[in-house]
Amino acid sequence: MKVVRYDRFTGIDGIYLADLPEPVPGPGEVVVRVEAGALNPGALPALHGSSYTPGRDLAGVIVAAGADVHGFTAGDAVLGRLQSWDAHAQLVAIPVTQLISKPAALPWDVAGSLATTPMAGLGAIRAVEPRPGETVVISGASGGVGFTAAQLAVRAGATVIGLTSAAHFDLLRRHGIEPVRYGDGEHERIRTAADRVDAFIDAVGGGYLDLALDLGVPKDRIDTVVDYRGANEKGVKALGTTDAGGNPALADLAALAAAGDLHIPIAAAYPLTAVQDAYRALADRKLHGRIVLRPQDAAGGLTGEDAGVECQRP
Repeated sequence: MKVVRYDRFTGIDGIYLADLPEPVPGPGEVVVRVEAGALNPGALPALHGSSYTPGRDLAGVIVAAGADVHGFTAGDAVLGRLQSWDAHAQLVAIPVTQLISKPAALPWDVAGSLATTPMAGLGAIRAVEPRPGETVVISGASGGVGFTAAQLAVRAGATVIGLTSAAHFDLLRRHGIEPVRYGDGEHERIRTAADRVDAFIDAVGGGYLDLALDLGVPKDRIDTVVDYRGANEKGVKALGTTDAGGNPALADLAALAAAGDLHIPIAAAYPLTAVQDAYRALADRKLHGRIVLRPQDAAGGLTGEDAGVECQRP
């Protein structure tokens, strides 16, 4: 089977495909034929030898089960996250504790994109607990974390101000989010848009914790998913993926996405043979939406919403 490797740690050019034997499930594990798996920005430092092993989202169909597996069987469609180098592969052995059932209506590309970045958005929402009638500001509101958090805050009944570029204003407005242009003068623009700010989610870093404090947001209502050092220094929260609530929370996100109540944009999808191109697209940050690998696709080029091609296969 084909599997992605980047054990040379020389950046994107060091990523390569290897042929390895098909995995055998151990106790409590299943083997999943992977249909889709998103790339996450946290993987980029690992390409240069970071000690961090990035989590990788995946979705697919169980083809074999090991001993002591309960609740899943061959043929089940599942999604989850593998904290290992092995997730970008045609077949993956994974503990069943890291999987949930995939709703039938959920497209593969979306299912393979939920477990890390959107879960960080949910973790941030649970950290600041927006309430009906409150105002929440979210930096990076058109990004993977921020866009999920913004939609969930709207669902909670809050007024949401999303800091973003002008190019994404229409997107945010379609989802009930009030866009405000980021950059110089954003403090004044936020004040013009809202009399008060009750909570703040930082999905960008680079000074947004100071902005939140300058806006008078209480420290226990500020969360960052990127600026961990700043959070420690300023006494605010830094909760994200691992704080969202585990598999039950992931199942909630999957149900919302399957029902059309949570939009997870898919920007592009690549076969394993184009994995370097996929990571270059991730590093360039020019596409809006998740970048997905489709391990069962033998070949092909970029597809996606930005290219006018339907990516979201059920």
